[in-house]
Amino acid sequence: MPVNTANPSQTFDSTGQQVIASGTFRNGVHTVSGTVKLYEKSGNQTLVFSNFTSEAGPDLRIYLAADTKAGNFTEVKRLTATGNFYVELAAPVRLEQQRFVLIWCKQFAVHFGNAELKP
Repeated sequence: MPVNTANPSQTFDSTGQQVIASGTFRNGVHTVSGTVKLYEKSGNQTLVFSNFTSEAGPDLRIYLAADTKAGNFTEVKRLTATGNFYVELAAPVRLEQQRFVLIWCKQFAVHFGNAELKP
């Protein structure tokens, strides 16, 4: 079960959740793997990562972006987990504007990898 990165004892409850989009991670400059799904319930959205792995980096972040170059991006949070975890979004994502989930090294502006969210 995916766990909350802020509170690992809390697992993701899929009851009433609708999958809006999903994607598979692809390598950028570094190796990443796994999948991500965007869930929605009552207007609240959550990114759920499954079997996620990434090479280590000094300042990795999760971004939602218009492209793989971090165009029109929103920083979701610092990447602190691997495996199965979830991240609740502060504001709903609009897939027509930000359809890529990026793993991005903020310190060096390096694209580690990405998943394109598709309905």
